[in-house]
Amino acid sequence: MTAQAQRLGDVCEINPRLPRDHHLQDDGEVSFVPMAAVSEISGTIESAATRRYAAVKKGYTAFCDGDVLFAKITPCMENGKAALASGLVGGRGFGSTEFHVLRAREAVLPEWLYYFVRRESFRQDAKRNFTGTAGQQRVPTSFLQNALIPVPPIDEQRRIVDLLSRAEGIVRLRREAQQKAAELIPAIFIDMFGDPATNPDAWPRHPLSALAEVISGVAKGRKLEPAEAVELPYMRVANVKDGYLDLTEVKTIEIKRSEVEKLLIRPGDLLMTEGGDPDKLGRAALWNGELEACVHQNHVFKVRSDDARLSPAYLRALAGSPYGKAYFLSVAKKTTGIASINKTQLSAFPVPLPPLPLQRTFERRVMAVESILSQQVDAAEKAKASFQSLLSRAFGA
Repeated sequence: MTAQAQRLGDVCEINPRLPRDHHLQDDGEVSFVPMAAVSEISGTIESAATRRYAAVKKGYTAFCDGDVLFAKITPCMENGKAALASGLVGGRGFGSTEFHVLRAREAVLPEWLYYFVRRESFRQDAKRNFTGTAGQQRVPTSFLQNALIPVPPIDEQRRIVDLLSRAEGIVRLRREAQQKAAELIPAIFIDMFGDPATNPDAWPRHPLSALAEVISGVAKGRKLEPAEAVELPYMRVANVKDGYLDLTEVKTIEIKRSEVEKLLIRPGDLLMTEGGDPDKLGRAALWNGELEACVHQNHVFKVRSDDARLSPAYLRALAGSPYGKAYFLSVAKKTTGIASINKTQLSAFPVPLPPLPLQRTFERRVMAVESILSQQVDAAEKAKASFQSLLSRAFGA
């Protein structure tokens, strides 16, 4: 596509003020959009609330239907939090002050602006222009004002936007299929074992320490003598998700050679998080030998089951069930926004123990589902890559 490039600040209003003749009354209702309501995955406002105008008219960012919201602060911006506002109550919304707002002028469609800022390359450029201190870095308004955007005729924009919308729809469908496949495992668990929270007498209960070895990991930042040190990849809290491992970024750590045997993760080990944000509490993922030699950090516990009594796949599903999450939250040490468990609390986790043959049947069913899930994940990644490729071609970068 050949089109004249213009400054973004010339084709849209950036952070426009609420007009004086907005006609909003204090007791009138408007949409409220905190940062958490914008999905970095779907690029939509997923959970807007409704509030009285009086409660939001000061201290929040104003916008309206057709405006593009773009997160300015790290890490929300890098994660891709951006959305095209639509369906707002009364056509008006208020939200986080960490949003930049882009309002299209006549030369561009709102959707054209939305897809322009959805590009990974645009976010990378924005990151290189961050201002502020570590942890509070933001995209300055000046970067948006001076960013160059191709501006073809409106009819051409509309044609390309339609193509991009179709491609993004395929990405969304792939992710929905992936999510539905992931939801099968908890459903199979309940179908086979019932809900331990509502049926406490279904199976005898044992503390986890009676069925498995709970092993703490290695602390970062230790000073080791070169002769006694070896550098290996390790699993951090960021790698351990709820039911799966994210190996996008695997860091390395120095440990003592004498510690390698104790800290190595073996196939069948369950990795469980100590905590952090409440949603990270007790997250569990199974290790299947993804890396040849890998250890774990002290904020990640390694649980090695007694194979003659406890299936790791069953334990993973139990830990991720409402029963498991409720236990970990009940025993966790809590401070503002943070929750954590220690080795003693994890070791005391009461495990309902069905007969081993039933656990093995569950394990086989899980393996079948995970085969499907792996295919869905691969398809979703390919769809995402195709979408980003189309974005790059549409905007020439």
